[in-house]
Amino acid sequence: METEHYDVVIVGSGAGGGTLAWKLAPTGKRILLLERGDYLPRERDNWDTDAVFLRAKYTTDETWKDTDGHGFTPEQNYYVGGNTKFYGAALFRLRPEDFGDIRHHGGLSPSWPVSYNDFEPWYADAEKLYVVHGAAGEDPTDGPRSSGYPYPAIEHEPHPAAER
Repeated sequence: METEHYDVVIVGSGAGGGTLAWKLAPTGKRILLLERGDYLPRERDNWDTDAVFLRAKYTTDETWKDTDGHGFTPEQNYYVGGNTKFYGAALFRLRPEDFGDIRHHGGLSPSWPVSYNDFEPWYADAEKLYVVHGAAGEDPTDGPRSSGYPYPAIEHEPHPAAER
């Protein structure tokens, strides 16, 4: 029996897995993307905020348990593209301090074995790939950047009351 061979297996085709596959594709490696769901059907409800968010038409109906054993339905979307199919068009960088020890109500989240500076070039690449708009320096909590945003900030629409 012959077994398929892959150089890289990526679990999940959302923003993380899909971006990794895109970056590795030109290397000639045999890449397998594993996804839990099927393709999202093309239908009018894809663009209907009531269907997507209020009726949760595309989220899973499975039940997860919280720490007290109470069931809840997570806001998870199992489709090719993962939760990215329904994300809010915002890509965030973690802050430098997010990579260190973080004390919170439940205890201590230990530091990562890598730093913000290790990730910064990849954040910059992702911002280009995903056409991220913004203005560097506006957020005082931002970490250092190797470059500004690749695209200028988009103006906010006027408040509806201002149009009267």
